[in-house]
Amino acid sequence: MDEPLDTDVTIEAPEHIVFRHVIAGPARRALAQIIDILVCYSAALVLSFLILLAFVGFAGLKHAFEEAMGASVGFILLVFFAANWLYAFLWEGFTGRSPGKMVLGLRVVMLNGRPIGFAAAGLRNILRAADALPGGYLVGVLTMALSPRFQRLGDLAAGTMVILSGRASKARPVALWPPAEPVELAVLPDTVPLDVDERAAIELFLRRRSALGPARERELAMILMAPLQERFGFRLPDPSRTLALLYDRAVNAGRTEAPPSSRAPRKWVPSRVPYERRT
Repeated sequence: MDEPLDTDVTIEAPEHIVFRHVIAGPARRALAQIIDILVCYSAALVLSFLILLAFVGFAGLKHAFEEAMGASVGFILLVFFAANWLYAFLWEGFTGRSPGKMVLGLRVVMLNGRPIGFAAAGLRNILRAADALPGGYLVGVLTMALSPRFQRLGDLAAGTMVILSGRASKARPVALWPPAEPVELAVLPDTVPLDVDERAAIELFLRRRSALGPARERELAMILMAPLQERFGFRLPDPSRTLALLYDRAVNAGRTEAPPSSRAPRKWVPSRVPYERRT
C-alpha cells in the first residue's frame, strides 16, 4: 500500500538519488514544543534558584533574602532571556533538533533536505514570537494549515521544514511492465532528463493508474504528457505507455548533469525518427 502523499516530500540529492521524507504534523510538533518548554524553563528555574542561593551565601544572614533578591534579579532575568531566545537556536543550530524534537523523533532541515545552519535556525526562532501572536500560536497554526509542508512563518522565512527523523527512504522506481519492445526502444530518446517534480508526478500516476478507469487514466496521462511532448517533440500512440517508458529511461539510464526545471521546458532534437511528430 502506498504511503499518504499529502504528508510526504520528495527531494532529489545532487547525486540524482531521490529521497522521500515524511513531514511532521502540527500535533506532533506542538507536543515537542510543550516538552521543550518544560525542559527549558525547568532548567532556568533550577539555575535561578542556584544563583539566588549563591547570593544569599555572599550576603550573609542579616537581610540576606532582600539583598540577594536585589543583587541576583539581573542574573535571573538573563537566565530566562537565554532560555527564551537561545535554547532552541543553539540546539537546532548544532544538531537540527531540540530535546523535545528528539523525544518525538523530529528534525529541522532545509527545503533541499540539507542540515539546518545557525543562520536559518536563528531566523526561524526569532520569528517564533510572530507565530505566537495573538496567543496560543494562532498565526503559526493558521500558516501551517495553509502550507503544504506544514511550515509556520519562521519556516517560510528561513526555508526550513520539520520532518520525522529516521523516516527518510529512497524512492523505489516503478518497474516497467511489460518490458520495452524493440520498436519502442527505437523511438525513445537516449537520455530523458526529468526533474524531481516531473518524476514524482509520473511515479504517482504509474502507481495509481490501476485504480483508475480507462477514460480517467488517459485523461491524466495526456495532461502529464503535454509538457514532455513539448520538450521532446514526440509521442507514442498510448500516452500511459509513453510515460512509463520515459520514466523507466529517466531512472535507469543514469544522468550526468542536473535535470532542467519543469517550469522552463526546452526542445529536444531526436536522433532517431519518432513514432509521431508534432506538426
